[in-house]
Amino acid sequence: MSDAWYLDADDYYVSGKGADTYPVRQGDVLSEIEVGGETWPAVQIVHPTCELGKGSVRKIQVVRVRPLSDLDDDFLRSLVVAGYSEREGQRRVALAHTFFLPPWAADGEPCFANFRELATVPGENVEDLNRVAAITHECRVSFIRRWLYFRFRLAFGLDQVRAWEAARISADPSFAGPKPEWALN
Repeated sequence: MSDAWYLDADDYYVSGKGADTYPVRQGDVLSEIEVGGETWPAVQIVHPTCELGKGSVRKIQVVRVRPLSDLDDDFLRSLVVAGYSEREGQRRVALAHTFFLPPWAADGEPCFANFRELATVPGENVEDLNRVAAITHECRVSFIRRWLYFRFRLAFGLDQVRAWEAARISADPSFAGPKPEWALN
């Protein structure tokens, strides 16, 4: 697997008013979610993979988003940002339980989703969720790829995951929002 884990920072988020055309989906970043009596300042949606506004969605799974500054040292932060480490001349996945997130606001700081901090929250009123960042389709592919590696230790290339996501989007008659060019038939 030779693909980089992450995109350039400018390719992560749907910009400006364009985000309004995208329904809340897997990978989007929400702010201030109550989890077990504690407020998590930010979370990233991991499940369901469809648009959350569908009537069947009652609960959603989220992972906690933390600022890079929560990590103890620069070396750990660099591993999160790269997604890889090099040992004995071999490139290896580093901190597979993390997904790097560049700042989504001009005054924000780089963050990471921690896949080990998983919670289920009510999802009936998706319009009430405070989405702070809508990720692009390309970022969603990167996110799904990292999630699959973390959960199952299966290393897939970006092209493979993009093809699966294109098939899923093409087969979904109720897909809402703009489709990526690579999913158009």
